[in-house]
Amino acid sequence: MEDEKVLRREIIKTFQLNAFELKREAVNLCTELFKDNDKEKRQRWLNKMIAVLKKQSLKSPLISEEIIRDIFRQCKSKGVQDAGKLLNVFDAFSLKPYEYDAELKKMIIRKEKPSLAADSASFANAIRQRFLLVKQRATRCTTLKNLKFTTCECLLSSNKTINGVVILGMLTQQKADCYHIEDLTGSIEVEFHDDTRFHHALFHEHCIAIFEGTFETGVLRVNEVAPVPVECADTTRKELSSNENWFGGEDKIAFRCNERLEASLASHPESAIVILSDVFLDDEKVLKGVYHLLEGYCQIPPVAFVFCGNFCSRTRQKETMALLDRGFRWLANQLNEFKDSYQKTQFIFVPGPDDPLVDMILPRPNLPSMLFKHISSVVNCTFASNPCRIQYASQEIVVFRNDMVKKMCRHSINAITPDSIPSRFARSVLSQAHLCPLPMHISPVIPDWSHALALNPLPDILITADRFESFTENVAGSGCIVTNPGSFSRSNFGFQVYYPQQRKVEASQIPADS
Repeated sequence: MEDEKVLRREIIKTFQLNAFELKREAVNLCTELFKDNDKEKRQRWLNKMIAVLKKQSLKSPLISEEIIRDIFRQCKSKGVQDAGKLLNVFDAFSLKPYEYDAELKKMIIRKEKPSLAADSASFANAIRQRFLLVKQRATRCTTLKNLKFTTCECLLSSNKTINGVVILGMLTQQKADCYHIEDLTGSIEVEFHDDTRFHHALFHEHCIAIFEGTFETGVLRVNEVAPVPVECADTTRKELSSNENWFGGEDKIAFRCNERLEASLASHPESAIVILSDVFLDDEKVLKGVYHLLEGYCQIPPVAFVFCGNFCSRTRQKETMALLDRGFRWLANQLNEFKDSYQKTQFIFVPGPDDPLVDMILPRPNLPSMLFKHISSVVNCTFASNPCRIQYASQEIVVFRNDMVKKMCRHSINAITPDSIPSRFARSVLSQAHLCPLPMHISPVIPDWSHALALNPLPDILITADRFESFTENVAGSGCIVTNPGSFSRSNFGFQVYYPQQRKVEASQIPADS
């Protein structure tokens, strides 16, 4: 009893030091939540909860039990890592802001704390970091050793005609139908012609690529455009002489460098992760499809179900939130029927581009907390950000729900055939080492959180939950699988199953007669 009194005083004091006052019921709840934790873990949780509280628009410093319960759910969904679990989910906003330092030639944590209130310096730094990540891979690539790269500054200082110019730069459009290449030293105008050869990738505004051509009268007439070769994660770590964890969580050592986790992965050969995208919970047919999916896997439950949005077929309307609320209640009822089968399965919910509440900008926070209550009381669930990162044993998995294939194809300057889109898209994203290599006016990104969209080093699998048709691509030399499950609601209930230990993706579908 004395220990409980000490715990209550500790909780009350911690909140008071941060200008919050707990109601009696709130103190009781906190005491119940943390009574079995040691002091260090308890303090870590309290600090996380207070950090989330400070971001809330509260009318009063008096904190109720309901608010504490909601804040605790949010903290639980933001990538709190349990070392005893093989599977952990990391929220984009919890990731440390690692950046590449060109002078030290290593990854360091940015000193300034990320901010939502971005200024021009933040935008410039985000683009600069994207360029540096690609450039540092290009400079050490063995296939590019024989090429002599130049810079925009060197070309601008010359009045001569120079043949065989090779330059690494970012393609920009400063005015209509007038393209430029930019690097860290300046900008030059470029001109493409009918004979310009484009390698197998998607080339669009703000892509970073290798351009070869003839420089004359201040213009580079481009003969050939190629993506920077991809670099597998093992090579990246070897070149940077680091096994540090840049992926997420509190572990200091990278998961793929952890022998215990490698052994755990090997001992679970049948583990599976089921991936669905565009799960319309306001559609009765879709809910029936989900029910048959849950019923089909209840005998051999997977490690996780990854449900990606959009979760409502009627987006951006007044009734969207009401439809979502009802849809998650219906889903909770279905899960309740099979909850005994899925006690060890994690359900991960990733918002889509049209889900409330934040519009379009990346990364997107998790779904509204009011939807937590329906699911969290039934199964183990995480309402994740978009994108989010998942660690399973020694494997690193990135999930990104955005219709990026369509956007990149629409703004591509090179001609492409429909059947080549999946392989071109996969190579382009891995070459850019970034989930969103498009300009801000096409696909806006919070600049201080651009690091959350970076792919350095490359993960084991990148799940691009796009509306585009289902595909799986293994880009040579990358060590990374790029896969897209397609739209569950629009494709006769198609989905994918990933087997981590086997590094295999299988396309699947709910039988038509179901």
